[in-house]
Amino acid sequence: MKKIFLVILLALSACTHFEPQIATQSVYYQDAEVQLSQLMVYSRPEKPHYGPLSALFFPFHVTQTMHKGSDWGKSVAKGIWQNWTSLQIFPSMVYDDNLAYRGLDEALFVARSKGYDLLVVGFVPYLYLGHTVDDSALSVQVKIYETKRGQMVCSFEQSGRIEKKMDDDFILVKREHRMPDSAFYSIIQAIATDMAVPLTSWARYETTSQGMTAALMPNMMQMQAPPQTGDHIQQGNQSTENPKRTPPETITTSEQQAAQPKDKKAESKPRSINLAVQFDVDSSEIKPESYPLLNELGKALIGDNLKDKRVIIGGHTDSDASPEYNFKLSKDRAEAVKKYLTTNFPIAPQRIGTTGFGESNPLVPNTTKYNKLLNRRVQVSIAP
Repeated sequence: MKKIFLVILLALSACTHFEPQIATQSVYYQDAEVQLSQLMVYSRPEKPHYGPLSALFFPFHVTQTMHKGSDWGKSVAKGIWQNWTSLQIFPSMVYDDNLAYRGLDEALFVARSKGYDLLVVGFVPYLYLGHTVDDSALSVQVKIYETKRGQMVCSFEQSGRIEKKMDDDFILVKREHRMPDSAFYSIIQAIATDMAVPLTSWARYETTSQGMTAALMPNMMQMQAPPQTGDHIQQGNQSTENPKRTPPETITTSEQQAAQPKDKKAESKPRSINLAVQFDVDSSEIKPESYPLLNELGKALIGDNLKDKRVIIGGHTDSDASPEYNFKLSKDRAEAVKKYLTTNFPIAPQRIGTTGFGESNPLVPNTTKYNKLLNRRVQVSIAP
C-alpha cells in the first residue's frame, strides 16, 4: 500500500500543479474550466461574399439592470473583437469604444456611412461575476448584419460558466479547485472561439468563382477604406485621429491598401485568396469533397477577368511533423491542385506556377486544433 502511495505521490510531484509536503498535507491544484452551453446558431450565411470583408464592432448592450452595465458591455464586445482579430476572421475589424448602441437603424447608418461591409452588435442578457470566490456566468448574443441592405448575416447565442467547487480532502492529499485570475475574460474567450467556427469557412475562405475573381482583381474590389475623416477609432488601447489620412495597419491591411486606386505601389502588390482544399492525411491526394471548390476556381481562371492572368498556387501546412516534411508535402499538394485544374479545364500548364510554404507562413499560431485547421490551406495568387 505504501509503495502504491509513493508511486502516486511521485507521479503527482511531476505535475506543476502539485506541491508535495513532508510534515503537512500535500496539495494538488486543479484549475477550474469554462463550461459552455451548446452554441445556438439562429442564422448563418446563405449567400457568398465577394472579396475581403470589413466589420465595425459596436459596444454590446447589457439588458439586465446592473451597476456600470455599459462598461461591462464594452468589455464583452472588446473581448470578442480581440479574439476574432487574433483568429483573423475578417481582414479588417474595428472596435469603436466611443459608439453607443441606440437601435439597429442608427447602428447600420453609422457603419454604412463609414464604409464598412458588416456591422457586429451584441447583447448580454445575463452576467454574474463571482471572481475567485464564487461561480461566474455569462450569456452573450451576437448578431452580424451586412450594411448595404441591412440584412442579418449571422446570429449566435451561447452561455458560459465557471463553477467554484469545494476542495476535496483525501487525508494524505488535498485537492484545491483554483479559479482563474479573470473568470470573466476566460468565459468571453471560450465563447468567442466557439462562435468563430461557423464564420471561418464563410469569412476566411473564398468558395465561389465570383468571390475568387473579385478578390484576385483589384479593380473589382468593392470594399473601400472604412474610416472617415474626423472619426475617432479605438483599437485595443490605441487611438488615432483622422484614420483615413493615416490608416493604422490594424485597421487597414496591406490587402485593403492594394485595393485603393490612388496608391500605385499598393496596386502592384499581388493579390491572393485562401482555399480550404482538403487532402487525405499525410497525402497530396485531394478529397472528393473539395472538387466543387476547385471547380469554382477553374471557372474563375477561365473567366473573362482572369483568363489572361498567370497564377501561383502555394501549399501551406500546420506545424505537425518536421519542417522539411511539411515543405515537401505542401509543394506536392500545390502540384495536385495544378494537375486537377489543367486536367479538368482548358488551362495551359504554363499559366500555373506552384510553390510550397510548409509551416512557414501560418495565418494564426499553431497552438490548437482549430488554429491548425485554419493554417492547412491552399493559396492562389496573381503572378507579379
